[in-house]
Amino acid sequence: MNGQSDKKEIRVWDKPTRLFHWSLVTMVAIGWITSEAEGALFWTHLMSGYGILLLVFFRLVWGVLGGRHARFSDFVTGRDAIRSHIRGILTLRPPRHIGHNPLGGWMILALLAGLGLVVATGLFSSHHDDHGPYAALVSSGMAEALSEVHEALTSILLFLIVGHVLGVLLDSLLGQENLVRAMWTGRKKIPADAQQDDAPQSSVGRFVMALVVAGLGLAAVILGAPVV
Repeated sequence: MNGQSDKKEIRVWDKPTRLFHWSLVTMVAIGWITSEAEGALFWTHLMSGYGILLLVFFRLVWGVLGGRHARFSDFVTGRDAIRSHIRGILTLRPPRHIGHNPLGGWMILALLAGLGLVVATGLFSSHHDDHGPYAALVSSGMAEALSEVHEALTSILLFLIVGHVLGVLLDSLLGQENLVRAMWTGRKKIPADAQQDDAPQSSVGRFVMALVVAGLGLAAVILGAPVV
């Protein structure tokens, strides 16, 4: 049997997870492009921040309610699994994982935390004539300082994103699997004799519930801003 005939494809990533992923890519790109925007375009930056916050809220809920490989319990592992995976990378033979590998799982948590902090500091920041919706709650000096922190955290976030992309490329190369394609189609190739089947489809009810909770979280942030 050759390299293609001895493999089969199974469903791994559910539709909500894939929709979240590519929506987040879009929102982060818009936020980065408009990071220096002023005046009317500043509102595009602000809206991208709200979009990112909505997606972060959704992913936190989906990490509990989501499909098999979307749940935090599936990919947040301990130190032993991380050490084993690092040793595998160093020998160019990392253990294969149907969902996220141990390093990728912790990178997801780091990215979610980084995104949350970037948005949070942006809400309180002030730069020239543009102000975050919560900037009125702190002094002008503090708002300007938080603007600097916001920019610094953005640089750290970009570093994490580059690390994530490089990790995906390395895992794709070593595992001979196009992980970008997998996150688009939701399907991955595994050995034909592997005892793995399609991950169950996520229910519409759980998806709607996660959206409602995320929407309520975003609404609380927007409506809680002081009127100035």
